[in-house]
Amino acid sequence: MRTLNIRHPAMRCVAKALLDLFPSGADISEIGTDAKPCLFVGWRTSGTAGQPGNIAWGVHYRFEAEALSLFDIACEPAQQRLCEHVRDISRHLKFDYADPDALSLKIVDVTADMVRECMSEA
Repeated sequence: MRTLNIRHPAMRCVAKALLDLFPSGADISEIGTDAKPCLFVGWRTSGTAGQPGNIAWGVHYRFEAEALSLFDIACEPAQQRLCEHVRDISRHLKFDYADPDALSLKIVDVTADMVRECMSEA
């Protein structure tokens, strides 16, 4: 398993839940400021320069500050539900490597409401 140098427990939990969804060479890192921390998963596909598919791809996971605070006080099952929820969202992202006009950057917002919902599930 690759090393994850991610400080916040919520982002580390989400990153671990995402590892197998992206290419093995994908880089998973914490980016942003302390006030607005984010995860970024990035990878590059191979191919001939200038051809569809030879491009950098990425997913930017933006965490609301309140979501991170709520995660810290959530019980373990709620934390795991959040990670699975973000994983499920990520599984449905579409990356069309053959389309020269494909969007190569996706954004997933991890909101306080998502954490609250995971905390309220019994």
